[in-house]
Amino acid sequence: MLKDMPWLTAPRARLYVSGVAIVLVLTLARSLLLFYRDGGYGANNFLLGSDFLTFWAASLQVLAGHPAEVYLPELHLLAEAPYLREGYEAFFYPPTMLLLCVPLALAPYFASLFVFISVTAASFAAVIWRILRTPWCLVAILAYAPVYLNAVAGQNAFLTASILGCGLNIMDRRPKLAGAILGLMVIKPHLALAVPIALIVTGRWRTLIWAGMSSISLVVLSALLFGLDTWLNFLDVSHSARQALENGDVEFSLLQSVYATARLLGAGVNTAFIIHGLVALGMTCVLVWMLRQKISAATERSIIVLACLLITPFCLFYDMLIMALPLAWMLREWLRVGFPAWSKMVLGVTFLAPMVFYLPVLYQLSVVKPLPFGSPVIILFCWLLVRESTQTRQAAHGGREVAAV
Repeated sequence: MLKDMPWLTAPRARLYVSGVAIVLVLTLARSLLLFYRDGGYGANNFLLGSDFLTFWAASLQVLAGHPAEVYLPELHLLAEAPYLREGYEAFFYPPTMLLLCVPLALAPYFASLFVFISVTAASFAAVIWRILRTPWCLVAILAYAPVYLNAVAGQNAFLTASILGCGLNIMDRRPKLAGAILGLMVIKPHLALAVPIALIVTGRWRTLIWAGMSSISLVVLSALLFGLDTWLNFLDVSHSARQALENGDVEFSLLQSVYATARLLGAGVNTAFIIHGLVALGMTCVLVWMLRQKISAATERSIIVLACLLITPFCLFYDMLIMALPLAWMLREWLRVGFPAWSKMVLGVTFLAPMVFYLPVLYQLSVVKPLPFGSPVIILFCWLLVRESTQTRQAAHGGREVAAV
């Protein structure tokens, strides 16, 4: 049905995506102009790349020889003080993340922010280009709203998307290297909870072993460089991350998990966790079932990434940049074999949802609150992949029956 709609043909789709890219580029340019005019600060004293400040401040403390103090909020706040006008940007990352943060404070804050975002964005673009293998993918990247949201927030989603995309992309061809790359997700492990499950279910033992070795090596290296006190302080402060999640210190409208959606709809803490747990369990079952079927490599990688995003209760708006991976994998797959029913609609909704909900944020319209779009979009995408896999299997089974007759 959808393939008969003329506005979804490739030339018109590219023209539409190009228009969206132009709108978002101009929007970013306007935002950067406002930030530049006000010395790097926006509305409500919002610092450009404010989340990056916690990485930069952590680097400042490490270079000063006090890595364990990163996990003492009152001292970490002092390191942020030169740029932070109000509030506090907490550092809830494990000490393995400090390995990445070490050189950041060697340059002034804004210069370091520019280099960090540029380098990680280039790695993300390279991964997407590797999947789609067309220069036009750069236009598509410019039309994807989470790219700008991550850049303005100064977050590391470019990096995590690159790690997941690169590792999953090569796990069939170079299993050991894929494992070593996937092990780097130890810097943000809650976004990779589905990866070891997937590797076990599919019997990719070499990838699993190398991922474990990579992760353990980073943990040991961080302990040797920063001391056991740093890890002990991290474990001591980790409960603050759960409290922040439960108390709404991070606005539920910025979180994209089922838990946050339930809280926004009025559910209490325990009820929201139960709902999220049931959905996460269901997603795990779907993941295991799908991986035991005969599915394409693109579908396999996509369902792993979707499970990673849906299982964790702490998934923020910039983390949805990772959705670019299943979008790219399935677009390339369906361009090759043909688009199944509803696939173009689901791709379009997934691609545009961040822009619809977060365009007010880019325009700094504080009167409009963003709404979580993540979990509905992930569930919709999962439904499409499960539906297509089921129909393909039924068609193959029917074909065998006909051949037998």
